[in-house]
Amino acid sequence: MQEKSTRTIYNIWAYFYDWLWLTIVHRRSTRATEQMHIRPGERILDVGVGTGLGLPFYPSHARVVGIDLSEGMLRKARRCILEKGLKGVYLTLGNALELPFEDNSFDHVVLSHVVTVVSDPVKLIEETQRVTRPGGQIVIINHFRSSNRFFGLLEKWLCPVCQYLGWRSDLCLQELIEKTRLKVDFRYKLDQVDLFQIVFATNDPLPQDKETAAA
Repeated sequence: MQEKSTRTIYNIWAYFYDWLWLTIVHRRSTRATEQMHIRPGERILDVGVGTGLGLPFYPSHARVVGIDLSEGMLRKARRCILEKGLKGVYLTLGNALELPFEDNSFDHVVLSHVVTVVSDPVKLIEETQRVTRPGGQIVIINHFRSSNRFFGLLEKWLCPVCQYLGWRSDLCLQELIEKTRLKVDFRYKLDQVDLFQIVFATNDPLPQDKETAAA
Protein backbone atom coordinates (compact mmCIF):
# COMPACT_ATOMS: atom_id res chain seq x y z
CA MET A 1 0.00 0.00 0.00
CA GLN A 2 1.23 3.50 -0.87
CA GLU A 3 -0.33 6.64 0.56
CA LYS A 4 -0.80 8.37 -2.80
CA SER A 5 -2.79 5.49 -4.28
CA THR A 6 -4.60 4.94 -0.97
CA ARG A 7 -5.86 8.53 -1.00
CA THR A 8 -7.25 8.04 -4.51
CA ILE A 9 -8.91 4.73 -3.63
CA TYR A 10 -10.58 6.06 -0.49
CA ASN A 11 -11.77 9.23 -2.19
CA ILE A 12 -13.78 6.80 -4.32
CA TRP A 13 -14.75 4.63 -1.33
CA ALA A 14 -16.18 7.75 0.34
CA TYR A 15 -19.27 7.40 -1.86
CA PHE A 16 -19.99 3.88 -0.55
CA TYR A 17 -18.35 3.80 2.87
CA ASP A 18 -21.42 4.68 4.92
CA TRP A 19 -23.13 1.51 3.72
CA LEU A 20 -19.99 -0.52 4.41
CA TRP A 21 -19.61 0.97 7.89
CA LEU A 22 -23.16 0.14 8.91
CA THR A 23 -22.94 -3.46 7.73
CA ILE A 24 -19.38 -4.37 8.76
CA VAL A 25 -17.78 -1.82 11.09
CA HIS A 26 -20.61 -0.49 13.27
CA ARG A 27 -20.84 -3.30 15.85
CA ARG A 28 -17.13 -3.39 16.60
CA SER A 29 -16.67 0.37 16.76
CA THR A 30 -19.58 0.91 19.14
CA ARG A 31 -18.51 -1.98 21.38
CA ALA A 32 -14.93 -0.71 21.55
CA THR A 33 -16.05 2.84 22.34
CA GLU A 34 -18.17 1.60 25.25
CA GLN A 35 -15.20 -0.33 26.67
CA MET A 36 -12.80 2.62 26.51
CA HIS A 37 -14.32 4.22 29.64
CA ILE A 38 -13.56 7.75 28.48
CA ARG A 39 -13.54 10.29 31.31
CA PRO A 40 -14.54 13.96 31.12
CA GLY A 41 -11.98 16.16 29.42
CA GLU A 42 -9.91 13.33 27.99
CA ARG A 43 -8.56 13.72 24.47
CA ILE A 44 -9.18 11.11 21.78
CA LEU A 45 -7.47 10.76 18.41
CA ASP A 46 -9.41 8.81 15.78
CA VAL A 47 -6.92 7.81 13.10
CA GLY A 48 -8.60 7.06 9.80
CA VAL A 49 -11.82 8.70 10.94
CA GLY A 50 -13.39 8.11 7.51
CA THR A 51 -16.82 9.62 6.98
CA GLY A 52 -17.22 10.24 10.71
CA LEU A 53 -20.02 7.78 11.37
CA GLY A 54 -18.31 6.65 14.58
CA LEU A 55 -18.00 10.16 16.00
CA PRO A 56 -21.49 10.34 17.58
CA PHE A 57 -20.66 7.34 19.77
CA TYR A 58 -17.90 9.13 21.67
CA PRO A 59 -19.20 10.72 24.90
CA SER A 60 -20.03 14.40 24.64
CA HIS A 61 -17.67 15.21 27.52
CA ALA A 62 -14.61 14.12 25.50
CA ARG A 63 -12.50 16.14 23.08
CA VAL A 64 -12.11 14.27 19.79
CA VAL A 65 -9.73 14.84 16.89
CA GLY A 66 -10.26 12.87 13.68
CA ILE A 67 -7.58 12.58 11.03
CA ASP A 68 -7.80 11.03 7.57
CA LEU A 69 -5.75 10.97 4.38
CA SER A 70 -8.79 11.23 2.12
CA GLU A 71 -10.36 14.59 1.34
CA GLY A 72 -13.53 12.79 0.22
CA MET A 73 -13.89 10.99 3.53
CA LEU A 74 -13.36 14.19 5.54
CA ARG A 75 -15.88 16.07 3.44
CA LYS A 76 -18.56 13.62 4.53
CA ALA A 77 -17.26 13.62 8.12
CA ARG A 78 -17.71 17.39 8.31
CA ARG A 79 -21.27 16.97 7.07
CA CYS A 80 -21.86 14.36 9.77
CA ILE A 81 -20.63 16.73 12.49
CA LEU A 82 -22.99 19.46 11.29
CA GLU A 83 -25.99 17.18 10.93
CA LYS A 84 -25.48 15.57 14.35
CA GLY A 85 -24.61 18.87 16.05
CA LEU A 86 -21.45 17.39 17.55
CA LYS A 87 -19.39 19.60 19.87
CA GLY A 88 -15.74 19.28 20.77
CA VAL A 89 -14.95 17.37 17.58
CA TYR A 90 -12.26 18.54 15.18
CA LEU A 91 -11.05 17.14 11.85
CA THR A 92 -7.74 17.42 10.07
CA LEU A 93 -6.30 16.15 6.79
CA GLY A 94 -3.07 14.24 7.33
CA ASN A 95 -0.86 11.20 6.96
CA ALA A 96 -1.11 8.66 9.77
CA LEU A 97 2.58 7.84 9.33
CA GLU A 98 3.51 11.45 10.13
CA LEU A 99 0.93 12.54 12.69
CA PRO A 100 0.92 16.36 13.05
CA PHE A 101 0.67 16.29 16.84
CA GLU A 102 3.10 16.70 19.72
CA ASP A 103 4.28 13.83 21.89
CA ASN A 104 1.88 12.62 24.62
CA SER A 105 -1.04 14.63 23.20
CA PHE A 106 -3.87 12.10 23.64
CA ASP A 107 -5.35 9.89 26.33
CA HIS A 108 -6.85 7.45 23.81
CA VAL A 109 -5.98 6.68 20.20
CA VAL A 110 -8.29 4.61 18.03
CA LEU A 111 -7.05 2.84 14.88
CA SER A 112 -10.17 1.49 13.23
CA HIS A 113 -9.54 -0.47 10.02
CA VAL A 114 -6.45 1.56 9.20
CA VAL A 115 -3.45 -0.62 10.17
CA THR A 116 -3.70 -2.66 6.97
CA VAL A 117 -4.27 0.43 4.83
CA VAL A 118 -0.94 2.21 5.39
CA SER A 119 2.36 1.36 3.69
CA ASP A 120 4.21 0.84 7.00
CA PRO A 121 2.10 -0.62 9.87
CA VAL A 122 5.08 -0.62 12.26
CA LYS A 123 5.68 3.10 11.74
CA LEU A 124 1.96 3.73 12.25
CA ILE A 125 2.02 2.03 15.65
CA GLU A 126 5.20 3.87 16.61
CA GLU A 127 3.60 7.20 15.68
CA THR A 128 0.54 6.19 17.69
CA GLN A 129 2.71 5.40 20.69
CA ARG A 130 4.47 8.75 20.33
CA VAL A 131 1.29 10.85 20.47
CA THR A 132 -0.38 8.78 23.22
CA ARG A 133 0.50 9.75 26.77
CA PRO A 134 2.32 7.15 28.92
CA GLY A 135 -0.34 4.87 30.37
CA GLY A 136 -2.82 5.99 27.70
CA GLN A 137 -4.99 3.63 25.72
CA ILE A 138 -4.50 2.40 22.16
CA VAL A 139 -7.42 0.58 20.52
CA ILE A 140 -7.00 -1.29 17.24
CA ILE A 141 -9.91 -2.69 15.24
CA ASN A 142 -8.77 -4.61 12.19
CA HIS A 143 -8.52 -7.81 10.22
CA PHE A 144 -5.29 -9.74 10.74
CA ARG A 145 -3.92 -12.81 9.01
CA SER A 146 -5.40 -16.02 10.35
CA SER A 147 -3.26 -18.34 12.49
CA ASN A 148 -4.84 -21.23 10.60
CA ARG A 149 -2.30 -22.37 8.01
CA PHE A 150 -4.79 -22.85 5.20
CA PHE A 151 -6.63 -19.56 5.72
CA GLY A 152 -3.36 -17.73 6.33
CA LEU A 153 -2.02 -18.88 2.96
CA LEU A 154 -5.31 -17.95 1.29
CA GLU A 155 -5.10 -14.43 2.76
CA LYS A 156 -1.51 -14.05 1.50
CA TRP A 157 -2.62 -15.24 -1.95
CA LEU A 158 -5.53 -12.77 -1.98
CA CYS A 159 -3.40 -9.85 -0.79
CA PRO A 160 -2.61 -8.42 -4.29
CA VAL A 161 -6.34 -8.35 -5.07
CA CYS A 162 -7.18 -6.69 -1.75
CA GLN A 163 -4.54 -4.03 -2.32
CA TYR A 164 -6.37 -2.89 -5.43
CA LEU A 165 -9.41 -2.35 -3.18
CA GLY A 166 -7.41 -0.36 -0.62
CA TRP A 167 -6.06 -2.73 2.05
CA ARG A 168 -3.79 -5.73 2.60
CA SER A 169 -4.98 -9.08 3.94
CA ASP A 170 -1.70 -10.66 5.08
CA LEU A 171 -0.69 -8.60 8.13
CA CYS A 172 0.17 -10.76 11.16
CA LEU A 173 -0.85 -9.25 14.50
CA GLN A 174 1.73 -11.15 16.55
CA GLU A 175 4.57 -9.93 14.34
CA LEU A 176 3.29 -6.37 14.63
CA ILE A 177 3.20 -6.66 18.43
CA GLU A 178 6.74 -8.02 18.56
CA LYS A 179 8.17 -5.34 16.27
CA THR A 180 6.52 -2.45 18.12
CA ARG A 181 6.61 -3.93 21.65
CA LEU A 182 2.97 -2.99 22.00
CA LYS A 183 1.63 -3.93 25.44
CA VAL A 184 -1.65 -5.70 24.69
CA ASP A 185 -4.06 -5.88 27.61
CA PHE A 186 -6.69 -7.99 25.86
CA ARG A 187 -8.07 -8.76 22.43
CA TYR A 188 -11.16 -10.52 21.17
CA LYS A 189 -13.57 -11.16 18.30
CA LEU A 190 -17.30 -10.57 18.52
CA ASP A 191 -17.93 -14.18 17.54
CA GLN A 192 -16.00 -17.24 16.40
CA VAL A 193 -16.42 -16.60 12.69
CA ASP A 194 -15.59 -12.88 12.92
CA LEU A 195 -12.78 -11.87 10.55
CA PHE A 196 -11.85 -8.84 12.64
CA GLN A 197 -10.20 -8.40 16.04
CA ILE A 198 -10.52 -5.68 18.68
CA VAL A 199 -7.23 -5.05 20.48
CA PHE A 200 -6.83 -2.97 23.64
CA ALA A 201 -3.30 -1.90 24.58
CA THR A 202 -1.64 0.36 27.15
CA ASN A 203 1.00 2.79 25.94
CA ASP A 204 4.08 2.01 28.05
CA PRO A 205 7.45 3.77 27.80
CA LEU A 206 9.75 1.89 25.46
CA PRO A 207 11.54 -1.01 27.21
CA GLN A 208 14.95 0.26 26.06
CA ASP A 209 14.31 3.53 27.92
CA LYS A 210 13.79 1.58 31.13
CA GLU A 211 16.97 -0.41 30.50
CA THR A 212 18.95 2.78 29.88
CA ALA A 213 17.66 4.31 33.11
CA ALA A 214 18.53 1.15 35.06
CA ALA A 215 22.08 1.16 33.68
